[in-house]
Amino acid sequence: MAKRSKAKSPTEHDRYIGQRIREARLASGITQMDLADMLGISYQQLQKYESGDNRVSGARINRLVTALNRPLSYFFPNVTDVRAAPAMSALFATKQGLRLATEFPRLSPSLQHAVVDLIATLAKERT
Repeated sequence: MAKRSKAKSPTEHDRYIGQRIREARLASGITQMDLADMLGISYQQLQKYESGDNRVSGARINRLVTALNRPLSYFFPNVTDVRAAPAMSALFATKQGLRLATEFPRLSPSLQHAVVDLIATLAKERT
């Protein structure tokens, strides 16, 4: 019988998320008690999240995004907002879209801007 592994210790990223929770809460003028009530947890649990002692689940982060009126990127600055996923799926669904997505990063920043402007202009003319 396999032994259950211990829960992983919080990481630097867990502490970063906790710091962002605290910053957003304070900037919004919300007390720990009030935010904990919004999330359906105890204020002690919120303190553990803010200190980085406990990890925050994905479902809880989803509630935090709503309660603190922050985008998902506030907690994960290097991650594209998941709401962009349908547009990205549509882009990769065609050979041309996949080719565009593959070649685009190879362009210089000024050419990337020019390509985006061209596509926006062409899209406006189509409608």
